[in-house]
Amino acid sequence: MANKCEILAPAGNMENLIAAVYSGANAVYLGVQSFNARASAANFSFEELKKAVAFCHGRNVKVNVTLNTILYDRELESFKETVKQVAACGVDAVIAQDLARAKIIKEVAPGIALHGSTQMAVHNLAGAVLLKEMGYSRVILARECTFEQVREITEKCGIETEIFIHGALCMSLSGQCYASAFLGGRSGNRGRCRGTCRLPMSARGNLDDNHLSLKDLCAMDMLKEIADIGVACVKIEGRLRTPEYVAAAVNSARKAIKGEEYDKQLLADTFSRSGFTNGYLENKIDKSVFGVRTKEDSEKTKLTLPKLRELYRREGQYVPVELEFTMGGAKSKLSVTDGKNTFTSEFENTLQDTDKDFEKSVRTSLEKLGGTPFYAQNIKCNLIPGKYIPLSLLNGARREVTAQLLARREEVEPHKIFDYEIPAFPARKQTNLQYIARFEKPEQIPYEFTDIFTYIILPLEYADSVPENIKNKIYLELPRDIFGKENKIRRAVERAKSAGYNKFCVQNIGHIPLVKGCEIMSSFTLNISNSLSATEYKNLGVEIETISPEITLEQIGRITPEVKTAVIGYGHIPVMLVKACPLQNVRTCGECNGKGFLTDRKGMKLPVLCHGKIAGYREIFNPVPLYLGDRIKEIKADFVSLNFTVENKAQVASIIKKFLAGEKFGGDFTRGLYYKASL
Repeated sequence: MANKCEILAPAGNMENLIAAVYSGANAVYLGVQSFNARASAANFSFEELKKAVAFCHGRNVKVNVTLNTILYDRELESFKETVKQVAACGVDAVIAQDLARAKIIKEVAPGIALHGSTQMAVHNLAGAVLLKEMGYSRVILARECTFEQVREITEKCGIETEIFIHGALCMSLSGQCYASAFLGGRSGNRGRCRGTCRLPMSARGNLDDNHLSLKDLCAMDMLKEIADIGVACVKIEGRLRTPEYVAAAVNSARKAIKGEEYDKQLLADTFSRSGFTNGYLENKIDKSVFGVRTKEDSEKTKLTLPKLRELYRREGQYVPVELEFTMGGAKSKLSVTDGKNTFTSEFENTLQDTDKDFEKSVRTSLEKLGGTPFYAQNIKCNLIPGKYIPLSLLNGARREVTAQLLARREEVEPHKIFDYEIPAFPARKQTNLQYIARFEKPEQIPYEFTDIFTYIILPLEYADSVPENIKNKIYLELPRDIFGKENKIRRAVERAKSAGYNKFCVQNIGHIPLVKGCEIMSSFTLNISNSLSATEYKNLGVEIETISPEITLEQIGRITPEVKTAVIGYGHIPVMLVKACPLQNVRTCGECNGKGFLTDRKGMKLPVLCHGKIAGYREIFNPVPLYLGDRIKEIKADFVSLNFTVENKAQVASIIKKFLAGEKFGGDFTRGLYYKASL
């Protein structure tokens, strides 16, 4: 197709896959029955996957498999076997988030293309370039990127880019949402999101509000521009939706990418949440991007779906072939080729005289390829003038050769598999914990306690506000939001280095190249959850790694001692990193002091903070803090981190005393998932 921009469709099950293919998708993405971010979808067994690949490849459609959740140490061997099975099915690409997954895929089946999942939250050029250096062939960019940011990354990163253009929008950046884990007990990063952002949540205390629910994305109007800037693939969200939805979205995208009109109202009636938004790509983010699924929306869907079944009722003809018919005195033959495979049928015939245009009849016969994925791009006729044969013979030969061609195209070609032994990581022993403190602002720091902490983390913007006597302890934390700010952050890093700083805390894989050569610590937001991933980050230069609080203390204790690890022992966890501010539902930025609360359906208040001069991003925090002060002896790690955000200096001092004394918290708090084994 023009611009070589693929339309990638969701396939939560075989019916949806067929709908995607019949309506003209260039590729599908799907999950197997483990290790993918949509555990509630039907997903595919390996036998079903092989059939799906055969079906798709027969029709020029690629198959991308999602293996994009975080891994535990005990799952590494099982995941390796999954990769072998996926490779044996001949899939085109694997979508991966966890660096352990990427390592195993590259070692076991290097012939499979490796795509960086949107769960990695890559949204800057340096991050995309780093993925290229690590062996990824495509980066799926964060949905919150603007068109200009997509353009810059696409033009300069050196690998393919893929962006979402239709479907549901998460409130938080993908991979950076911990709301399901901390508010619902199930990790979205393990594929078990509870849809917390769709529940009642209010910026004004009204339990009828849904101030975390975004409208569905629809960027169909921009598809031609998106293709023109070189984006390799446009993606439709919706592995949990109906085949009618899939077919309607694919059909609309096929038209839109060619600059043709499509029925936007029909698309909205198929599924929407009070209409659509394209606020991120257009860089217009205000309260208009928020919306909910209404009863009226549901009624429109019920009325619309039956009308859409015609879109995928029959085989779509998207594979070009050439046919050549040669008439002979006693035998004739018909050949078909797709450019790679050729099949010929030779059949006996008796020539008969005719004064009609037999070539026209031949062409009409050979163009009858309905019921197959083929269409006649070119037909050659080698006829004997004045002669004809019964068309029934030609029709039979056409059915025979096209069936043979389709069967050949559907033969699965497995990828070569290589031996790879998962490293035997040594056991971690109990050691004396060192303390790290992270502060939102310098004025929170009770300086009488600074000797207790080996390191102190402060946002990069406060580099000029640090007393000289603690400067050697400071890790400067880069802002989580890099959207369009990479050069600004680079300059801030260089100024800090000139002022004597050489320690930086990264919160996104795209930060690592910005502080290369310095001492690097990672935030928990890198979602490190196993020894192999921890080792891969160490190889990238990360010396101290904060382990994900979405895994248990027992699992954290399994992380190899070859990597220095940190555990969050106290803090209001930022459960969402958002670009669309929920407070804009009730007030403008000019009316806001940069902080507020959301009230959930249980009456709990979730703090909302707008950060900093460099970044200006927003985080939504868990209403109660994580606390392990009375369980400190159960932590097997090198460091325990106390993270302070909404507390004042007096509260900070009180919490430090309580934690060091091993006391119980004495108020509302959570243990997170530290004692809850997640599936």
